[in-house]
Amino acid sequence: MKPVGYIVLQHSERLDRPVKAYAKWMERIPEVYRTDVQNQPYERAMTVREDPDCLALLKHYRSLVPMAQEARKPIFDLRPADGALGAHYATVQAAYRDFEELAIKVATRIGLEIQRPLF
Repeated sequence: MKPVGYIVLQHSERLDRPVKAYAKWMERIPEVYRTDVQNQPYERAMTVREDPDCLALLKHYRSLVPMAQEARKPIFDLRPADGALGAHYATVQAAYRDFEELAIKVATRIGLEIQRPLF
């Protein structure tokens, strides 16, 4: 089995950049993935945003996770009836786009034909 990439989860952002605690670990991921998972030499320093092996940087969706657990739905499928109102609903829509983009990347890398809409 060949890995298709990695996902960085739950990075909190402040002013469109990860907080320092996450940034420290994120800096190490491209090198460790390349050397320890792919068994290849690490030729140049790069960020996860630059790394072609990074499939997605999924944000911490704050209170949507428990809301989705309660509704027994994925976070990108929450509706106002589930409690996703106002800013929460805007975040649900952003999550939908994030997960759709991730699904397309994974499907492309494993050679699946993409049919829209995915979700």
